[in-house]
Amino acid sequence: MNCDIYKRDINIDSLNKTLTIYQKEIGEVSCVVWDAALVLSKYLEIISLKKGNNWMKNIKVLELGSGLGCVGLTASCFGADVLMTDLPEALEGLQYNIDTNQVVWSSSGGKAHARPLKWGEQIDLDTIPDIVLFADCIYYEESIKPLMNTLIWITNSETQIILSQEERDTDRQKSLWKNFLDEFVKYFEYKIVPLEEQHPLFNSADICLLQAKKKQS
Repeated sequence: MNCDIYKRDINIDSLNKTLTIYQKEIGEVSCVVWDAALVLSKYLEIISLKKGNNWMKNIKVLELGSGLGCVGLTASCFGADVLMTDLPEALEGLQYNIDTNQVVWSSSGGKAHARPLKWGEQIDLDTIPDIVLFADCIYYEESIKPLMNTLIWITNSETQIILSQEERDTDRQKSLWKNFLDEFVKYFEYKIVPLEEQHPLFNSADICLLQAKKKQS
């Protein structure tokens, strides 16, 4: 890592743990921890306050578009067996953050792995994940269909999907989000998580948080 790298600490208060995420000063994607990732990470913590800190213990979690790993590493801190995925060019920073935080997530019995995945291409999995996570992944029109195909392949009707997306103000981004939801609802049932059920500090009216499951075939 070089001088263009800087770190950000992510506190997991319910576990008294702190993740150190290394970010890049320059770049468009997989460079910083976006707000939607923080909202999703903190929502996992809110769930833990309701279900207990062992609610993710040993469950299989797959994260799409992991970026720098904030969400996936949070899940691993709660004891989950997490597979974080992103494009090959994003894996160096992701793996660095996994390795840097190994003492943090392994102390909870969690596991953290990284693999390359291009949406729309098959990925070999030992088992269907219990939970699929992704944050701020809707930013290119041409990625919607491949993302949907991947979601269909890696889930069954028991898989819980939790996703967050910042609803940006541009007409293009509004259209992208609408197009994604129009396609998503063909295969998945979802509900919006109200702001009052999210973390009291890490929430925003501009960030949509959804829980979803695949429709019964």
